[in-house]
Amino acid sequence: MKATTVVSDPHQQISQYDKTRVAKQFGRAAQTYTAHDRLQRLVAAELLQRLRPHSGLLLDIGCGPAHHAPTLAGYSERYMGVDIAPDMLAQAKTLFPAGQWLLADMEQLPLSDNAVTTIFSNLAMQWGNDLAGLLNEWLRVVQPEGQILASTVLAGSMWPLGDCFAQLDGKPHHNQWYSAQQVRTELAQFAGRLALTEQCFVVRYPSVLAMLRELKGIGANYTVRSAGGLYPRERFKQLEAAMEQYRTAAGELELHWQIGLIHSAK
Repeated sequence: MKATTVVSDPHQQISQYDKTRVAKQFGRAAQTYTAHDRLQRLVAAELLQRLRPHSGLLLDIGCGPAHHAPTLAGYSERYMGVDIAPDMLAQAKTLFPAGQWLLADMEQLPLSDNAVTTIFSNLAMQWGNDLAGLLNEWLRVVQPEGQILASTVLAGSMWPLGDCFAQLDGKPHHNQWYSAQQVRTELAQFAGRLALTEQCFVVRYPSVLAMLRELKGIGANYTVRSAGGLYPRERFKQLEAAMEQYRTAAGELELHWQIGLIHSAK
């Protein structure tokens, strides 16, 4: 089943990634990832509620250091973690020696048709360059009666930090993601096999510095724009001042993420 990428807003530019840079960026975060992956854990908990126990192979795409591998392995006969970053897989092997591991691009899986019973992928899809092609590839390797459970970042995420960054120079400082409607348009091409549920997740911080450190700690500070180095002290203070208007009554700064939960329609 082949489909083409459809963007409902022709003026919206979805980020395209240099996969070599992506692998290096996440590789640098391999040692710090599990200390900063609060969002990933929140979203994974939602996906796990939908996961059915089964026989066969569970493919954990974008597994990172495989924090959830022991849990996922309990749902299937075989667990295989897939990642594009060798350093992430090295860390995963240390944390979960019983797993199987595959260094691969999630858009080009070196697996035969119908080889997988379940695909589980938590916050990796947004790093793909061709959503329709990615979905075709996943549906190729998963069995017709198998299940797909995945999550992806949607447009509107990283609020209000993204808006505050843009106030400083009028430029976006994060990657551009599909809207929920655009993802639904893509999913509609696959004969009702996949469905999308939207959910907002909020992560709270004591300061802007803590927020930025956490994003860096999971490798999520990679952007397709040209690297311009660190912000000078004065510009950082301007960012802090802009964010202060959003501090809650509890004294915290919030980062809002719009997340799409993609799952088998059955």
